[in-house]
Amino acid sequence: MTNKKQLLDYAFDEAIRALNFFTFENTLLKDALFTSMMGYAERNGYTFTVEEVQATIVAGLETLKKSGADFRIQTWTMK
Repeated sequence: MTNKKQLLDYAFDEAIRALNFFTFENTLLKDALFTSMMGYAERNGYTFTVEEVQATIVAGLETLKKSGADFRIQTWTMK
């Protein structure tokens, strides 16, 4: 059985995969993630509160920041 936190995490993961989040400034990124996560809930028949979605976004972005990984597309070529 999937709990609400897992559903929120799934929604966040889907939103991050759909967006090139390095091209957004912080406020715009959070708004885009929020919209995408609420869309996920609507498509799948779930209900998320604004507070739950915002908390998931903050936690998810913090986790990505702590990972230290750089997911930007490399635009340079090897010589």
